[in-house]
Amino acid sequence: MSAALLVAGLSFAFTACNPETEVTTGVITFEDVVLDSSGVFNGKGSVFSFTSDILTCPVAYMEQNGYSWWSGIACSNQTNMLKTGLDNQYSVYASSGAYGSEKFALIGLDGAPCTFNQPVVVKSLMVNNSTYDYWALKDGNDGGYGIVTKFKAGDFFNVTVTGFDSKNIQTGQVVVPLAEFRNNQSYICSDWTKISLEALGKVTTLTFTFDSSDKSGEWLNTPTYVCIDNIVYEK
Repeated sequence: MSAALLVAGLSFAFTACNPETEVTTGVITFEDVVLDSSGVFNGKGSVFSFTSDILTCPVAYMEQNGYSWWSGIACSNQTNMLKTGLDNQYSVYASSGAYGSEKFALIGLDGAPCTFNQPVVVKSLMVNNSTYDYWALKDGNDGGYGIVTKFKAGDFFNVTVTGFDSKNIQTGQVVVPLAEFRNNQSYICSDWTKISLEALGKVTTLTFTFDSSDKSGEWLNTPTYVCIDNIVYEK
């Protein structure tokens, strides 16, 4: 072998093994989040976020005048598929998390953000309706509050996932249908469904924004919840 060919071969081998060019894939499953005795983490106890793998999710829990509420992103293992209304707000409409896992995250605020500790390409994530939403959409049953209406032709319920880079510049959006009754469809998401987010490019933050045809003025009557799990990323 000539010296020139040997040098070229060594150069190629060095480039191929350069750690800076390697791609690492990970999956955020939320299985590492510690839940309370009810099977939920919702920020109660003045804890304002949780971290799973490289993802941090904000959550706020509040109590006042005998009432309590939370906003942001919670984590849960609740899977009651029958009970309607707000009292069952932490359940996914499934018998488990995605792929039979125990835990999942629950978006409970329009515009809720979550942040990666470094730029990543989000290959995909799994989504599903909460039980609260499923029965509100299917039967107009919100546990007796009487705010929602049963979905009919022309109705829709979406969550839009928006990506932002490390400079907080928007990289793109993906609209995820949670219920679609337009164009002769009658779809309600009722199982864990894989959604590609590669179109967002490299991101450090994701936000989740809801829209529904069931509104009172500018306010959504449809509960603003979506369950997510198994976020696959490359860094």
